Amino acid sequence: MITWTGKGLTTTQGRPKDSSSPGRGTGGMQIGRILIVSLFLLFSSIQGIDVKPQKELYVPNYRFYHNLKLIDDEIQYLLKFPNYVKLYSQYRSRQNRPQYLLHICNFTEIRRKKPQILFSYGEHAREFLPVESAIFFLRNLTGGLLPHADLYSKQFTQRILSQSDLYIILMANPDGRHYIEQTSNYCWRGTSSGVDLDRNFDWEFGGKGSTSNTQDEEYRGNEPFSEPESVVFEEISAEVSFDAFFSFHSGINHIYIPYSDTRSRILHREPDNVDEMMKLASQLSHCSRHRYKYGTSHQLINYTADGTIFDYMAGVRKIPFSFTIELWGKQHQGLSCFDLFNPESQELKELVQSLHPLYINIIQYLAEWKSSNQPNMVNPNSEHPSMVLGYMLLGITVAVSALVCLHRKLRNCPNFYQHQRIVSLKTLSSSFPAKNL
Repeated sequence: MITWTGKGLTTTQGRPKDSSSPGRGTGGMQIGRILIVSLFLLFSSIQGIDVKPQKELYVPNYRFYHNLKLIDDEIQYLLKFPNYVKLYSQYRSRQNRPQYLLHICNFTEIRRKKPQILFSYGEHAREFLPVESAIFFLRNLTGGLLPHADLYSKQFTQRILSQSDLYIILMANPDGRHYIEQTSNYCWRGTSSGVDLDRNFDWEFGGKGSTSNTQDEEYRGNEPFSEPESVVFEEISAEVSFDAFFSFHSGINHIYIPYSDTRSRILHREPDNVDEMMKLASQLSHCSRHRYKYGTSHQLINYTADGTIFDYMAGVRKIPFSFTIELWGKQHQGLSCFDLFNPESQELKELVQSLHPLYINIIQYLAEWKSSNQPNMVNPNSEHPSMVLGYMLLGITVAVSALVCLHRKLRNCPNFYQHQRIVSLKTLSSSFPAKNL
């Protein structure tokens, strides 16, 4: 949860200078007109006012990073495991790009009480790293399902699937990412309409920790849920009784606990489960080399944020665990953007590996919490045996027990049935009716 308001991020229409040189004569003028029209069509689809693109220290190399095309390729690979991966294809952006809501679970087993967890990535377009960490996690998770998987991979996959019921929004803001790929403006944060998706939710919407100024990167939109991209969060959190929600970002090494809004800061308001959340945050802060600072959002940073997703999940949906995790940050100087939120391409693989323990510790902690602290908790959206069947089995057991007791008590009465010894075929010839007891 980081905004950058240095001089380099003054607001503008977001149209980069056209560096192309039109050719000479009529042909050159026609080419120039075509380029102008093309640029107009591109930028007219982006209605918001963006910060200016800056001179970057480095940019993503797509031999290491995933662009939208490569992300879709990863999704198609995951769908090769239909017994474990389901895609909700109905959730799409304003410009009809998929947001990739995945359900990761062993669909072949009987449903058991496991923590239901929602992970979210890509809310801010310029933050590539969180999406990369998710892809690395999903590759490892499905690696144990391959026929040639080694023992460690199989054990890891079995462990995660046995301890969790995962939902993952892999690309919450695909239009914003598309805009970056088309314009190379790595400072872009919002949706195609310039809205900060993480200020567009119905929890203290409209407070000072957001803005109605369309020229600001924290523009909240005209009303809560004005963006089609917010629908997936609203609907899936109404359909599933989640135990935990995690919104992954980058730009600093922080773990935020609700609430981040202006009113909560004044009232010192905290969620009901704050102590348990602090315990998990403490564990996560020490499980990797990154040594995250953690605490209530408005205590860690000197500004508030109104209408955030994780506040909505905690305050409205009452999800017991709700976090925003800023996965990575570094000392930053100058006006560039991409390096503020993302590592150099050559460092990416090693960095996402170092983030992997976060996922393991999240799932393990929540699995233990679910089993030990909530033994009687029943998810109303999950499948469970009918109570009628339970009463029927209990009644049959009582009736049989009563008959046995009565039969043993009335030893001189005729048997209800003749006992016979159960024997194998080899000794069938020696079988005979059992004597009365």
